[in-house]
Amino acid sequence: MNPDRASQAQLIVTEYLRVLERHAQEEVYPGSLRDLPYPKETIRRAFETSARALAASGQMSEEMSDYLEVAYVSLADYLDDELARLMREYHAAGEALAAQTVAPRDRVATGAWESVSVQSRLAGEIARAVSDEAETLRLEFRSWRGAGAAEG
Repeated sequence: MNPDRASQAQLIVTEYLRVLERHAQEEVYPGSLRDLPYPKETIRRAFETSARALAASGQMSEEMSDYLEVAYVSLADYLDDELARLMREYHAAGEALAAQTVAPRDRVATGAWESVSVQSRLAGEIARAVSDEAETLRLEFRSWRGAGAAEG
C-alpha cells in the first residue's frame, strides 16, 4: 500500500482506526507496535495524505477533524513490545497497590509496592516520551488540516 496515494492512504487509516477502536473497547493501553496494521511511519504518512485531501476537498468537518486528530495523536500510545509490557505491568501494580486494604505502612512490604517503586522512574520517562510524541503528532495534524484548506 502506498500511503501517498489518497485512495490507499484512506484504506491504511481505516485499518488503523479499526485496531484503535478494538483496543479502546478492550482497554488495551499502551498498545504494542506489532499490533498496528502497518508500520507507524506508514500510518503517519497515510494520515497526512488523507487529512490534506479531505481538507482540500472541503470534506473535513469539525467533527471528523476532531475524531481523526485524536486517532492520529493516539499513535503515540503504541510502543515497542518491551516498553508496552513494562507500562502495563506498572499500571497493574499501581492498581493492585491502590486496591490493598492493609495499613499504608504495611504496603511497603508488598510485591506491588516493590514493582511500583522499581519501575516508577522508567515509567515516568516513557510517559514523558509518549506525551512529547503526542504533542508533536497533534501539531502535525493541525498543520495538515490548515495547509489542506489553504490548498483548496
